[in-house]
Amino acid sequence: MSRYSFLFSPRWLKYIAMTIIVVIACVFLALWQKDRREQREQEIDTINANYSSTPVDITSILDSTSANLDEAHEWRQVALTGHYRTADTVFARNRTVNDKVGYYVVVPFELTSGDTIAIVRGWIAEPDQVPPTPTGAQTIDARLQPAQDGSEDDNPDGLIKAIDPARIPGMDSAYKNVYAEAVHTGDGLPDETGLTPLPAPDLNPGNHLSYMLQWFSFGIMIIIAVSISARRERRADAEAAEKFTGDVEYVVVDKAALGAGAKISRPGSRYGRNRLRSPSVHGRAEADEDEFIEDRFRSS
Repeated sequence: MSRYSFLFSPRWLKYIAMTIIVVIACVFLALWQKDRREQREQEIDTINANYSSTPVDITSILDSTSANLDEAHEWRQVALTGHYRTADTVFARNRTVNDKVGYYVVVPFELTSGDTIAIVRGWIAEPDQVPPTPTGAQTIDARLQPAQDGSEDDNPDGLIKAIDPARIPGMDSAYKNVYAEAVHTGDGLPDETGLTPLPAPDLNPGNHLSYMLQWFSFGIMIIIAVSISARRERRADAEAAEKFTGDVEYVVVDKAALGAGAKISRPGSRYGRNRLRSPSVHGRAEADEDEFIEDRFRSS
């Protein structure tokens, strides 16, 4: 019989099945973290390529107002000429800049073509502190972003949660699937209008690589632990079998002595290997009886 035949017992089959399930889960999670890492690296590459790019005409990126923004063009700078529709200004709530919670100032910008795009002018701590919006014809640079879904938002008047052109007033003939963040040339402090520029995007790749290695390590450790347990059980079974089939100590008993009325109360003490021990051990009476029996055997 194989030394590892115990692995086919119900108990070990259960252990093995659980091990397979857990290892598969670890591999799945490791591969998921690998995909997340690759996606994050692609995002960082896109930011590095587009964030400081030379502004281009928006029509070279979006051929219609209903076009979707390709991921490769996120953060791309565009030059826009037109005017702000100040009366339709709204505030995107719960926006954090420099560890402070406030609002994005979002204003529709009507292009000379008649199309409209939502512009995030900057950040402000309170809506009543927003500085006046520039009036008249303006030429601005802005970075394109995909629009957010605000279809299920419950927005009070003048406030929005998601920057969704469909939820912003004054967006006639609007770019439906994008908005843009105004480019500030300052050092991150409030500009001449009093608005705080939005911070640059985070370029931290995250912990996806370390998480991936950890999940792979967990899977390997589980396999090693089960293998060690199986080896220990095999060794224990082998030792038990060896002990069971080892040498057995036999006690030789003289049948003639039994016939003479001798009693065997402690095997090995009277008629076994130790029957001639000192009387001091067994007592004088027993020693005398042993001597009597031996003399009788000799005379026979």
